[in-house]
Amino acid sequence: MIGVLFPNAAAEAGQYVLAALQRSVSATQAQSITRSTVRERAPDLVVAVDAPDGWSADLIAWLRARPRKLVVFGHMPSALADMLRYQATGLPENLPAASRSAAAPAHASRESAAAVRYGALAQTLGGAPWHRPFERFDFTDEWNNLGYGAIRCDGSIWSLREAVQVPAEAELAAVEVAGERQFAYAALWDVDGASVLWFNRPVGPCDSFEWRMVEQFVSGYRADTLPCQPVLSELPWGYDAAITSRLDCDEDIESARPLWQAYQRMGVPFSLAVNSQNLDRTEHHGILRELLADRQQGAVLSHTATHAPNWGGSYECALAEGSQSAQFIEAVTGVPVRYAVSPFHHSPPYAMRGLADAGYDGCVGGIIRNDPEFLSARGGALAGMPTGFVGHSQQCMLHGECMLEEGDPLAVFKQAFDYAYATNTLFGYLDHPFSERYAYGWKDEASRIDAHEQFIAYMRSKARRPLFLHEDAALDFLRFRSLTQIVEEGGAFRVVTPSIQTTPLTLGVEFRGAHTQVESGKALQ
Repeated sequence: MIGVLFPNAAAEAGQYVLAALQRSVSATQAQSITRSTVRERAPDLVVAVDAPDGWSADLIAWLRARPRKLVVFGHMPSALADMLRYQATGLPENLPAASRSAAAPAHASRESAAAVRYGALAQTLGGAPWHRPFERFDFTDEWNNLGYGAIRCDGSIWSLREAVQVPAEAELAAVEVAGERQFAYAALWDVDGASVLWFNRPVGPCDSFEWRMVEQFVSGYRADTLPCQPVLSELPWGYDAAITSRLDCDEDIESARPLWQAYQRMGVPFSLAVNSQNLDRTEHHGILRELLADRQQGAVLSHTATHAPNWGGSYECALAEGSQSAQFIEAVTGVPVRYAVSPFHHSPPYAMRGLADAGYDGCVGGIIRNDPEFLSARGGALAGMPTGFVGHSQQCMLHGECMLEEGDPLAVFKQAFDYAYATNTLFGYLDHPFSERYAYGWKDEASRIDAHEQFIAYMRSKARRPLFLHEDAALDFLRFRSLTQIVEEGGAFRVVTPSIQTTPLTLGVEFRGAHTQVESGKALQ
């Protein structure tokens, strides 16, 4: 088990970190622990979130007692910092300005001068020479099509904690401004019979593909000498990539037909997320019924009743928006609606609670501009939400306005998939049907279809065995994964899947450097 340790002052960050770990190792294998537990019966893997200086002695004694792994997010307690030759100072005064990005104009991207740059040591944990700007945009000041959240410099839990220098041999990643190194962002130490992984942020990299390095650290790093924790793969067993997509039907539905026909020709499942106001016009009913005639190839989700920003601004509005939309869509199609897509990807916690109470099994959202707690590296259960409700971040908007004017028009989308492919992430993207008012930056339907075909061809060329899923199938798999439990008994781990099989797909598990198919109840080797 992984113990998650945090003081009251870091409770918010601690809960998000706990939820992120549970999405990787299951709810049974990551639990919050008290400071006294560190002295008495702590597990051999601990994640400390903004631990105070006064907790140093406890953590050092725990670390030295026997072979163990420690992850530190945010502040490094002072005595532990001394032991690791970690030197901290205040953040530079110019960093807040450097951390912000200009809005993206049409057909171009923009990013902050401040960025994280990973070095060669990152390969030890499955990383690469990644470059992660603190903030970047591909559509106005809203969307980052590369999928990750913003690193802030405002004292929040999403902010850098402090300016730090670490030994060069320990540095995984550094903060750069305009290409010049400033201080460390992440580090990895091997000390005696233990290892320590650190990220310079109270929530760590829980909102980015970089979370893969945390998974690699706990599941397989120094597996011959240190304890390891099994990680449930986000990819179904037997595939090296998983992709889902949908059209968000803000203003039209029937106009999605040409793109749907193209997806049928490509053999790719298709999903529509419906703003149910559009169903006042009966000409939009037929395509939904046709799409759902083959439930293996088509899915329909809710996209609210009125497309209200922030689900209307309150729990009560979100409950009404979700309930009314589901009822209207089911009345037209005869098929219950179980998943929703947030309007504008606004996904505040009260809205998720409203959707759960309206009977939904999950929601799609994730956007760099707002609601950072929803933007997660792994799909699954959300902090503070009931078991059985899942969220999935799909911040990749395939719009004509986001196609680059210079170079390869699809370069950003390809990079987004490359990050997902390299980190075993279930990848999602979206577009919108044309309406009388708005073509979403596309010249015409033919050019839009061509871009989609090129993107799908790229993903098929990159992956050896890609799996394309409609949204219901993808979310069903993530929900099944979130309900799966890893159980530890007598030093051995078993994976126990839900008794009701809600997906035809099989889970994979990573443990001690091996990736194997899950056999429910069987001990892992």
